[in-house]
Amino acid sequence: MAYKVKEVIESLDYEELLKLKNDIDGGAVHIKRLIAGKIREKEKEHGQYCATCSSEINPKDTNSYTLVFGPESFRKKASFDGLDCLEYFIAKLKKAKNQ
Repeated sequence: MAYKVKEVIESLDYEELLKLKNDIDGGAVHIKRLIAGKIREKEKEHGQYCATCSSEINPKDTNSYTLVFGPESFRKKASFDGLDCLEYFIAKLKKAKNQ
C-alpha cells in the first residue's frame, strides 16, 4: 500500500515530529539520506524482472537492457532480458502512440 506524505506525517507521534522538524531545520541530512536509499532500492526493484515476459533478470548478465522513457517530470524505467523483449516493447509503444 502506498502512503501519501501527508498520511505519513499525520501518523507520526509528537516526538517523531520534533525529530523530523529538527532534521529539516538542520538541512535535512537524515531525510535526504533516507530518501536516496529508498530511491536506489526502488530502481533496483524495477530491474529485477523483464517488463515484457516477466522472467527474472540476472544483474550480472551483459545481454540485459534498461530503457528510461517518458517526459522529464514523469520518467519510467523498464528492464528487459534480451533484445527480442526490448523490440517487442518498443513496437507496442509505437502502436499505442499511433492510436
